[in-house]
Amino acid sequence: MKVSKQVLLTVLATGLLIAPAWSRSMSAATTSNHAQQGPTQPAPAATGSATGKIVAVTDASLSLAVQQGSDPQTQQFIINSDTKIDGKLAVGAMATVEFSTDGGNQIATHISVQSGS
Repeated sequence: MKVSKQVLLTVLATGLLIAPAWSRSMSAATTSNHAQQGPTQPAPAATGSATGKIVAVTDASLSLAVQQGSDPQTQQFIINSDTKIDGKLAVGAMATVEFSTDGGNQIATHISVQSGS
């Protein structure tokens, strides 16, 4: 009986000594794996396109009335030096805008005005 108690206490004591060391080595391995992955990359900007009637235009922006369901919705686009424009931007003309989203802003990358508008 005394021997089995002594064996049990030895096993428990060994477990108590080994568990923290094993935990540290697992934690170090996990940290090492995260360090090897490198910094996280930012998510790519979302892209899309919209077609509708131009309702307002300036040198820096374009507003397009896009039909969504039964009601048109106005979408705003930023025009910058990288925006490619095919055709003449004019209120009332139909246009298709390809855009990317950056920080909540829709940046026009390509505007194509339909001829005959």
